[in-house]
Amino acid sequence: MDNSMADEIAPSTAEAAHESLARLMADHAQFENPYPLLAWLRENDPVADAGHLRFVTRYDDVMRCYLDARLSRNRAAIAESAAHSATGAVDDVLSQARLASINMLINQDEPNHTRIRRILEVAFRPAQIAAWGERVEEITDQLISNVVGRAEFDVRRELAYPLPERVICELIGAPYEDHALWGAWTETVVNAARTYEPGPEKIAAVDDAHRQFYLYFKDLMVKRKKSLGDDLISILIRAESEGDRLSEIELLGSLQMLISAGHETTANLITNGMLALLTFPDQYELLRRDPELVSGAVEEMLRYESPSHWSLPREALEDVAFGDVVIPKGCPVVAALNSANHDPAMFEDPDRFDIRRTPNRHIAFATGPHFCLGKRLARLEAQTMFRAIATRLPRLELACRPRFRSSFVRALDSLTVRTA
Repeated sequence: MDNSMADEIAPSTAEAAHESLARLMADHAQFENPYPLLAWLRENDPVADAGHLRFVTRYDDVMRCYLDARLSRNRAAIAESAAHSATGAVDDVLSQARLASINMLINQDEPNHTRIRRILEVAFRPAQIAAWGERVEEITDQLISNVVGRAEFDVRRELAYPLPERVICELIGAPYEDHALWGAWTETVVNAARTYEPGPEKIAAVDDAHRQFYLYFKDLMVKRKKSLGDDLISILIRAESEGDRLSEIELLGSLQMLISAGHETTANLITNGMLALLTFPDQYELLRRDPELVSGAVEEMLRYESPSHWSLPREALEDVAFGDVVIPKGCPVVAALNSANHDPAMFEDPDRFDIRRTPNRHIAFATGPHFCLGKRLARLEAQTMFRAIATRLPRLELACRPRFRSSFVRALDSLTVRTA
């Protein structure tokens, strides 16, 4: 990793490591570079006791967190909702909104997870994604045209966020200006989740965000049912698998999940990927000389600076052994994706950014049953944007050092660049 970004060093003792891990869990933005700490944990304490949860850092163990049925996402989601319910009275709308959240695909275990996923996959088949490709290119070209000739601009604000926001608005047939509402609601939910122990004020804000999501999409869904079209909501209303369809609550939860995950993570993939190119100018030049390397470049961006730095917690349904460490029944477990994607047991020279890296078995999109449903669309958007950057814009450089945001996801506040 470029030394200019390495403002955190590896801890020298277990006490220092656990203190740093507590800081990392409380606010990821305190660490411009968390990778020395993660490397120490992989080597010395791969299933770290973070007080109220266990923090898993090795590639193989992170894979197990997604594959072991004894680690339940559904039980964890129900526990989170119950903790919120204990804070005060719950009206009917909020009760339904929380139920929709629990019924999100990402909060389900087998067999319900597979049942819901099979229905949702109707909207994300390769042919369906390919059909959206032309429009993704058109939106990308418009965004690039807006910054061509500018001496300086913010990649995050003017390229990375508008692309997935506009795409998802068009996919569901909603006014583009509504993305500002979704963005605010999503940020509220995501930022409260980053500590796993939000206080009463954040819980109240999350409840309001869930309520607003629920009411917005319920209204939109009612309108679509009266006049089905070819938008994503209409596709999901029609979709079925083996005669089974989504219930109203499952559909509303799925829409909230697709909106929350569909634009935030893709925007961070593009922003973080651009930072990697600027930090490693030799790789940037490779892509500019040969834009056909864009597919491998995006995979390396996903590995090198994963948009989601760790998983949602899972609850151990029984005592589960990870090597010599036993995770006790009822204990939450968090898997560090960005640590797994830098594990030298899986990746040669993992702190080197190499757009021609092969093989590249990163798990930025998770794995197993919870492998990201929107991965094809995210890849399409990122590849389209970086191909346009490589071919239509002059060489860029950092105008100022970026800072990472206080967020559950790996996100920059901004990424201001100028013509080199």
